Amino acid sequence: MHLRPQLSTIRSRFGYPYHPWWNQEFDEVGFKLVQKSTRQGRFHDVTLLIESINGCYALMSKHSYPPGVFRSPSGGVNPGEDIAAGALREAHEETGLRVDLKRFLAHITLDITHKDDLITWDSYLFYATTNNTQLNPTDLKEVQDTLWATPIQVHHMIDKLKATGNGGLTYRGNLTEFSLWALKNKLTFKLAEKFDLLYVGRSLVTHNQDPEDLEKAIWWLAQIDGQPAATLGLIARNDCVEMTGLTVEPIYQGRGVGQALAEYVCDFWRTRAERYKLKPFRQYPADEPLWLVTANPGYYLNIDFELMGPEQTPGSLRHKTRSTRSSDTSMRYQVYRSLNRP
Repeated sequence: MHLRPQLSTIRSRFGYPYHPWWNQEFDEVGFKLVQKSTRQGRFHDVTLLIESINGCYALMSKHSYPPGVFRSPSGGVNPGEDIAAGALREAHEETGLRVDLKRFLAHITLDITHKDDLITWDSYLFYATTNNTQLNPTDLKEVQDTLWATPIQVHHMIDKLKATGNGGLTYRGNLTEFSLWALKNKLTFKLAEKFDLLYVGRSLVTHNQDPEDLEKAIWWLAQIDGQPAATLGLIARNDCVEMTGLTVEPIYQGRGVGQALAEYVCDFWRTRAERYKLKPFRQYPADEPLWLVTANPGYYLNIDFELMGPEQTPGSLRHKTRSTRSSDTSMRYQVYRSLNRP
């Protein structure tokens, strides 16, 4: 949890990652290993997709792994350590390589389950390159072997990881598979222009959302390889600022595009200089919260929104919480709370 305050800065340095939310069943041994980490205050790992100058990827194997099974290097960031510095350190410990971090590919939130127990874990995936070709790990207590793998060999290794039937290794295979996909499908964001509103309006209708506020909101688009993939808007109301109109193209649902866009807009809102460039938002103080009404609060809890009661909901939004969807509830993203979160 100690890494959350760093994420906005890391995103600004290395780009915005896809942010899907997965679940994976672990066996008793694997779950106890995760529990051991959480008792030490660690709920995360950094994982690296390291590419050499000849297009191969660095993989490592632990002593406990089945013969011939390798995965991407990963490890933990120490309390007080910069995420990027921790990633560079782990890369050197597990491969001996000096690497350059290029992109923040993905932030995976994982619900790890075992019987009736659950632990929520975060994996931060980075793409890195290196001019070194010699694999020489320094953490021999952790690492048994390393190798360079071609892209085809990496995909074969992903299949091997999944074939083990081990929840932890299956997850490692899924991480590598997703990082390769994210590398090929670059995620970017843009402030919508007038000609984009036709797409936004169509998307709202397609996703059964009310297009009534189309002209009132400031809109952003998430794009994958330059093509629209998601929408999200902010509306300056008389008593609050509302986040609304989150839509994701069906082909990209489950890839974490919507959460990535919401994080982008929240980071925009935290940055006073950027926010004040847009006229509708100049009237609000620096610590003004964002509000939304949703039937899926769990989706937004993951990006630092908090549940609010009806009596705390701004008057302009109360009618939405009394709609035909009885599960609709209001949520608030407070800038100061996010900045000071432990």
